[in-house]
Amino acid sequence: MLTKMTAVEAKLFLRDPGAPATVIGIPLALILVFGLIPGTKNPSAQFGGQSPLSTLIAPMAVAIVIAMLAVTLFPAALAGYREKGVLKRLSASPVPPARLLAAQLIVNLVAAVVVILLVVGVGRIALGMALPLNPGGFALSVVLGAASLFSVGLLVAAFAPTARAASGIGALVFFPMLALGGVWVPKEQLPVFLQHVADVLPLGATINALRETAAGHAPELLQLGSMAAFTVVCSVLAARFFRWE
Repeated sequence: MLTKMTAVEAKLFLRDPGAPATVIGIPLALILVFGLIPGTKNPSAQFGGQSPLSTLIAPMAVAIVIAMLAVTLFPAALAGYREKGVLKRLSASPVPPARLLAAQLIVNLVAAVVVILLVVGVGRIALGMALPLNPGGFALSVVLGAASLFSVGLLVAAFAPTARAASGIGALVFFPMLALGGVWVPKEQLPVFLQHVADVLPLGATINALRETAAGHAPELLQLGSMAAFTVVCSVLAARFFRWE
């Protein structure tokens, strides 16, 4: 039953032209536009002898696609089902509504993996971008980053009564995390206090852990611990307050 429900959710996701175009288009545009700027593919002392493309732009694109799916699209879809009464009807059927939540989660995670592979593949093949020098740490950062950001999205979905409300709350969460996470201004150019904030918020911790591992370093414990803590706290709160009706 979960397989069939996941297949249906995948079709619905792909039939919405806006969601796939946005999720794929923005990260690929980031990597291509910045990759074509002279100097971004060259080694730089500022980036530890690596290129800005592989150690700043690519991690940023990867983190942004996870955050877009987790904090905006995922909660909006769940809140939309609540608004239309789908969750309520499922709760009265032999199919538990939690299965729909699982199917939605699987579809969004698979979409994230596909776009991440596209970003890395296009960067490598079309632009000659270096692959992450610490692939194990990079993968761990992706997993923990996805867990923390999707737990935030689940918390948004727990409280939002409608899809429009979920989109609004998601935007209120997403854009400040972009600003404080080192997307608009690299972490190193933020004031010292905000550098610590960037390492603690889920999106900033994800970006900065990906940057560290792309450059061949280990992610900082503060970043990993923050992502794990957000995952646990937001998941527990979402489970406590999530409403099916």
